[in-house]
Amino acid sequence: MRKLLNIAFLIGALCMPDGAKGQTVNLDSLYQVLDEAIDSSAVYLQRKSERIAALHNDLQTATTESQQFERAKRLYQEYIPFDNDSAIAYQYRCIDLARQMERDDLLAETLVQLAEQLTESGFYEEARIHFDEVPQEALTTESRETFFAGMIHLYGEMGYYSHDPRLVSVFYSQSSQLRDSLMAQMDSTTAGWLQLRTIMLSNEEQLDEAMAYCDRWQQACPPNSRTFATMAFYRAEIFRKMGNIDMQRYWLVQSALIDIRNAIMDQGALWSLADSFVSEDKELDRAHRYIDFSWQCLTRFSTHMRSWLVAPVVTRINDEYKKQLQTANNQLWGAIVAVSLLVVGLLSSLFYVSKKRKQLAAARNELKAANGELSEANGQLRHAILLQYDSNRVKDEYIGKFLSICSEYIEKLDGYRLKVNRKLKANQYNDLMRMTSSEQLKEDEVKELFDNFDTVFLHLFPTFIDDFNALLRPEERIYPTGKSRLNTDLRIFALIRLGIDESSKIAEFLRYSPNSIYAYRSRMKGKAVGNREEFEEKVKEIGLIGEKERRSQG
Repeated sequence: MRKLLNIAFLIGALCMPDGAKGQTVNLDSLYQVLDEAIDSSAVYLQRKSERIAALHNDLQTATTESQQFERAKRLYQEYIPFDNDSAIAYQYRCIDLARQMERDDLLAETLVQLAEQLTESGFYEEARIHFDEVPQEALTTESRETFFAGMIHLYGEMGYYSHDPRLVSVFYSQSSQLRDSLMAQMDSTTAGWLQLRTIMLSNEEQLDEAMAYCDRWQQACPPNSRTFATMAFYRAEIFRKMGNIDMQRYWLVQSALIDIRNAIMDQGALWSLADSFVSEDKELDRAHRYIDFSWQCLTRFSTHMRSWLVAPVVTRINDEYKKQLQTANNQLWGAIVAVSLLVVGLLSSLFYVSKKRKQLAAARNELKAANGELSEANGQLRHAILLQYDSNRVKDEYIGKFLSICSEYIEKLDGYRLKVNRKLKANQYNDLMRMTSSEQLKEDEVKELFDNFDTVFLHLFPTFIDDFNALLRPEERIYPTGKSRLNTDLRIFALIRLGIDESSKIAEFLRYSPNSIYAYRSRMKGKAVGNREEFEEKVKEIGLIGEKERRSQG
């Protein structure tokens, strides 16, 4: 028998009905429960530590060798799935106490426990030595079954990890002989016999029959017990061989929940669950979370055997992450190239606009020269010049600000690239995932865009808010909070003042739907003083009179 795990205590209401093999299960809800258990793992660990501390205190107060043995035994039983080194240390202490008391029955029991723990740790030769030390005549019926189950496990492990094909067959043959001998002496209705039978049939690929015995095994296991958890793990293994991945994951979750809620550091089910996700890109984050937590637990348990088992899974998950990061890096370089081309286009546009400005200036000079001869059209011409000046003034201000923002964005993008590159070199994948998953960067940049727009606009039209409110009924006037800030209503009409009066373009800039912009405009027209149809035309003339007076004085 190969005991892959020492799995603990709690299944609760999540268990499926007996014998269930093919139902559709809601794995997402189970994963949520598992994630919550991982988030609460510190609480479970604290409870475990408090129990161990209490047992240590009890041991300190023991006055007789018998009391010391019983309390040290409770300690190593508590440490068995929690801290491998401590469990072995207290097992040795119990062995010494049993010998001091000359109690062969206690010595036999503790030697079997020690050999089992050494087998779990991968110290097979040491385990064989201690099995040989067990005084056979002192074994009880129960401890005899435990002894032979431990030997079956030992030879099975040696066969599984041996690199010599001849020894593999020898070890498996010894394990099978011991298993058959033990099963012949056991009650076929007990959980131990059903476990041996289930595992044997599963190893022989007789999966339907193995599942039938696993159903009986499930019935023989007390709810919320370690044997129930062990059954859940092997049940998942049968489903894996059947090709039913959903049911495999269902039972692995059950086993993993027991491990986490009872602070079991000898993890098995959780990293097996993570391994089943490696080939699915959409579940790679979940696999990484589970294997990371499982690795922390196994590090605390302190045994090289479990680390060897988990290491290939960690490697596969990291390889998949590297592929994703490489893809993201390629996309980042593509974005940098695109921004660079955009900058070139902006510089070309600037040259074109500058050329047009010179042409417009020349045309304005010609109009001034002809103004004296066209005194009758003087008023209209002055108004046209004023509009042109206002347009140029707005263009000058926003083009300068736009180029400044583009330069800042290039610096930010390069800084972001350097930050990503540093995290890739430092293998800080969790930080990178959190950084790239957040929407905060986008929100901050949108806020900064609006702040820049407000600042530049109010610099161009410092009296805009007062002039705009003068067009509204007194009870409907708008006074935004914050210095040099506009609210949504004011930004909509600020854009209209700049000549952007299409609702679709306004919506694109402010990140609203065109219908929402249309509703804002209609509502504000209803608050206007006088004719609502002339409201937006009056908004477009805000600032023209003051500008006209300033130019006439100049």
